[in-house]
Amino acid sequence: MTKIGVIADSHRRYEKLREALLHMEDCAYIVHLGDHDSDVARFDIPENRLYTVPGNCDPLSFSPVSRITELDGVRIFMTHGHAYGVKQGLTRLALRAREAGARVVLYGHTHVPSALDDGRVLCLNPGALQNGKYALVFLDCGTVRYELKEL
Repeated sequence: MTKIGVIADSHRRYEKLREALLHMEDCAYIVHLGDHDSDVARFDIPENRLYTVPGNCDPLSFSPVSRITELDGVRIFMTHGHAYGVKQGLTRLALRAREAGARVVLYGHTHVPSALDDGRVLCLNPGALQNGKYALVFLDCGTVRYELKEL
């Protein structure tokens, strides 16, 4: 089983980030979905365990706007969400994830934790870390389980 810690919208709340990372010590990977994706640079997270994408507050980020990876038999699409209009709905985001062949799409931007699974794509938003929200994703031989968490 692969365990992934998912955070978004940390907005320089380093104490909350530190606390969340303590809860994620046993995670194989950490994902930061933008809006101050560089916040994780203050912490000692090996590059091979970290995925970041920039948000609308990250104009100088060197991270790609979106990422697609496959972990434990599950294809995952990662993006902040602002480029897909997620505050107006998830249709564009889910369509892009399907085009990419992703089973899971991780996004932020709205600051509201949510999970919507239509059987083809799971759209998961951990909520804003600045408000103490994060998520854990568990992958096991192609199956997906998640938990929305609060500090």
